Amino acid sequence: MGAYSNEDVIRFVEDDMLPEERRRFVAAMAEDSELSAAVSTYQLLKETLSRRLPEDVHAAELRRELKRRRQEFFSRPGKVIAIRRLVAAAAGVAAIVMVILLLRHTGKADYMGTYGHVDMQVSVERGSNQDSLLQSAALFFNEQAYDKAIPILDQYLRTDSSSATALFYRGIARLRSGAISDGLNDLDQVFRGASLFKYDAAFYTALYYAQQQDKKDALAWLRKIPADAAIAGKAAALEKDLKN
Repeated sequence: MGAYSNEDVIRFVEDDMLPEERRRFVAAMAEDSELSAAVSTYQLLKETLSRRLPEDVHAAELRRELKRRRQEFFSRPGKVIAIRRLVAAAAGVAAIVMVILLLRHTGKADYMGTYGHVDMQVSVERGSNQDSLLQSAALFFNEQAYDKAIPILDQYLRTDSSSATALFYRGIARLRSGAISDGLNDLDQVFRGASLFKYDAAFYTALYYAQQQDKKDALAWLRKIPADAAIAGKAAALEKDLKN
């Protein structure tokens, strides 16, 4: 690409060049096929994003993917990008678009992927063995190693069976690991209590049903969440998504 870097390619496509600089760049493209190919590929990535999807949650996800790929393939000044890598980048974004469109046409939206992220947060007050168990469980839970977090939470609950914290996170871990009935039972027990996790439990129960395309039960659980609950914002967003 001669005197031009990958950063220059981005600046050209994003219209960030001064008029004279842009004129010189256009002239250089006429003489440099590799530079022209780099511009064409970045334009393809950008156009794929802007034309194929509307402004919504899924488009935002695709924008994040484009940004990641732009950083990976186009943000290394002074280095030439192999054409096969450019094609791979474009193909990757195109594949993501196809998956998203397929999900839309089949009606199988990824509600869990959009709304389901949660980290296990624990507060240590006594520095006891029980606190250490929760901390250990949190480490595995937050790494999504749910099969390792569950036995630790089981151990904790054998000593304190009423712990809403342990029940809530075990419920989610069980759902994520495929123990659906047990997970829903844990969340239901939390919801029937009066802890700070009460309405979070209702939300993640609703989210499970939404992911299963059971909108009736999902909406029923969302209606249990009051407007002043901490989770109410996410609940309202999920409800709107389900009704669209």
